[in-house]
Amino acid sequence: MNKLAIGIAALAACAATPASAAEFVFTFDTTSTLFGGAPQTIRGVFTTSDTPVDRFGQTGLEITGIRGTINDVAISGLFAIANNPYYYITTGPTFLDGSGVRFNAGAATNIAFFHQDGVDANTYRVNGNGTISAFGPATSSRLGAVAAVPEPSTWAMMLVGFGGIGASMRCRRRQTLALA
Repeated sequence: MNKLAIGIAALAACAATPASAAEFVFTFDTTSTLFGGAPQTIRGVFTTSDTPVDRFGQTGLEITGIRGTINDVAISGLFAIANNPYYYITTGPTFLDGSGVRFNAGAATNIAFFHQDGVDANTYRVNGNGTISAFGPATSSRLGAVAAVPEPSTWAMMLVGFGGIGASMRCRRRQTLALA
């Protein structure tokens, strides 16, 4: 019984909080092109952490993933820049700041999607690969929180608990009825 208590205590110490995330759907449509760039249409979803951080006086959520299309070409993921996370802004007039987010799609890499500073609050810009340079309005809205996935330690503690119940039932002394 001592070993069982020690095992349960060890698993309880290893227990972690469940991971959670939020998702935001976004759209972008070109109203003007720059430098001979072609019109662009982007549709997608940002996946973010659920932990707010201060981003130059605004509240933001770190963008941890992206999926969608740019001109019907699948977005294949974020373009990683060391020590430079991307943020979805939850306060203020824009959902991306001037740093924006960078992603890959098809053969194109390092496509930048950002708020165009110095213009109205709903003007965003997309640049990349020399052929993509356009700006226009963008919209975004929260899809809701993604359901938390139970951690492995949660499953382990549940199984240990069921095992403990089973062991205690098995070890219980059976009462015999004496007939006179």
